[in-house]
Amino acid sequence: MKVIQQCLAAALMLVLASAAVQAQDKAAEYVGPDQCKVCHNKKPEGAQWTVWKTMKHAKAFESLKSEAALKIAAERKLAKPPSESPECLKCHVTGYDAAKAAAPARIKPEDGLSCENCHGPGSLHITDAKDVVAKKKTAEEVDWKAHLAAIEEARCLECHNEESPTWNPEQFTKADGTKTGFDFEQAKKLTEHPNPLKAK
Repeated sequence: MKVIQQCLAAALMLVLASAAVQAQDKAAEYVGPDQCKVCHNKKPEGAQWTVWKTMKHAKAFESLKSEAALKIAAERKLAKPPSESPECLKCHVTGYDAAKAAAPARIKPEDGLSCENCHGPGSLHITDAKDVVAKKKTAEEVDWKAHLAAIEEARCLECHNEESPTWNPEQFTKADGTKTGFDFEQAKKLTEHPNPLKAK
């Protein structure tokens, strides 16, 4: 009888541990920039969504329909137009998986490179916000950056590199006067959309 009880206790512990791991490992999912706009487009906080809409990243997909993009596609003998080619879409649409030839379910290609391209999938960040609205947590109890990816140079370099057909090895000038095709600090400044209330 004691052995059965020990086995049942061990099984229960295993089930609880498994449930805890599954809850902890719940992966964030892409939600699309319209979900980000709900909280991140207030004028006093910098209207980040509106600022993003004016940037090149927001127009990344649209740029694939330009004459320049069509010319590059012809030169590279792509099987499809650039706005349909996985080799182009992987760098022009948020979360696009070239191997699957698909974007995440809630990502619209026409949104180009949106918030989640740099900050990571936002579903868990939104869950935090909903917990605050539902008064399950206070805003002070939430680590707002916990479910967001750090903006890292390596992520940028996945697309801003010599393989890009628009790569310009002299696009940026470093402090020492040397030219480079990509400079993380300068590029970051070009995409800034700060919240002035947090700067105080």
